[in-house]
Amino acid sequence: MCSIGEDDFGDEGATHAMLPGSSTVGTVITAGSCNKCGLNSLELYKLNFRAAECHQCFLSYARHKFRAALGAAKALPRNAEVLLLVDGSAESLVLLDMLHFAQTQNTFKRLHCSARVLHIDAQSSPSENDPLPMLNELRERYAPFEFYVIQLGAEVHSLKLLKDYSASRLDSTDNKLRSLTARQDYVRQQRKRLIGAVALQLQCTHVFEPSISSSLAAQLLTSVALGRGGSVALDVALLDDRLQGAVTLLRPLKDLNEQEVQFYIKAQQLKPFRSDESSLLSDASLQNLTSAFVANLQLNYASTVSTVFRTGDKIAAKRQPIEEGPSTCALCQSDLDSGLSDTLLAIEYSRAVSEMGVALQQQNNMEALEQRARERLNSMDNLCHACRNIHAELTHGSLI
Repeated sequence: MCSIGEDDFGDEGATHAMLPGSSTVGTVITAGSCNKCGLNSLELYKLNFRAAECHQCFLSYARHKFRAALGAAKALPRNAEVLLLVDGSAESLVLLDMLHFAQTQNTFKRLHCSARVLHIDAQSSPSENDPLPMLNELRERYAPFEFYVIQLGAEVHSLKLLKDYSASRLDSTDNKLRSLTARQDYVRQQRKRLIGAVALQLQCTHVFEPSISSSLAAQLLTSVALGRGGSVALDVALLDDRLQGAVTLLRPLKDLNEQEVQFYIKAQQLKPFRSDESSLLSDASLQNLTSAFVANLQLNYASTVSTVFRTGDKIAAKRQPIEEGPSTCALCQSDLDSGLSDTLLAIEYSRAVSEMGVALQQQNNMEALEQRARERLNSMDNLCHACRNIHAELTHGSLI
């Protein structure tokens, strides 16, 4: 039993509470000797729990994590066609730089694959910063990669090369959803569907997603809270095979943390230009609050975030038995969880009570109430539980 009582929390605050550990900021030392190669350097990078390293030793360490993630699981076959997602975030630029470096090495060390770069334009208003100038700078720096752009919500045939792209106004379904939580979840699923369609269009067999440990920890908690527990393992795993057309999504930066990403940005003088989700953290949604919670943990208790993230590696993905045949959600492509279960029935029962209200008291018919709950559970049987929750927030129109 816990021996800490209320008296232990006096005017001095939580005396026995967990104390903040190492921050994620790290230290850049102006000059000194590298603890790994022994050479003098004008700038040393001091990561938490690692000795100070010179510019080249740090880059070798970070790039090894990228190569090790792909090599340990043998997830990327030789001469694979890869679609790399660049959204302007720091981690996406790090992944782009690492992949370009791996492709420009000698034959022995070269990563043997062909890469194309995709940017999904999700600007909701013309007043937002135009990403095209920054993308053109990246195209020149990382030649000969081909850069493609497509608008979120557009048809796949509207995919354009960066040099030929011009934005147009589209009618967005997410504006028809009542809550910000539902809108953000829908945009995430819509984005995944579009990525899979573009990969098929460009004949790419693999997609590189720039997710790091802290973002995957936030995604794990968010998926559980949204009712996606059956597919949470694939949401944070190195390999996700739910995209259409047997396209495989890979997360080769999953072992990098925020501190390593920021040091890499500084070392390579990269310029992130994304300001979308991170700027919305003041708006209340389940995703934003979870991200803020994990960011605070990462700042004060970095090892706790690692524990949350590593939990995802121990969760097995829920799969349909082979004899039952494939049965996936029409929106998120996860295995359907809409079978009759006590938990889902209880949720729909509660909703039915709220809907019937006074009529329930007048009729006093519990059988009708349970029948109503079963009908709700069996309706939209092509959607999983979480995607049905999105549909419930839809004011008009259709999700798909």
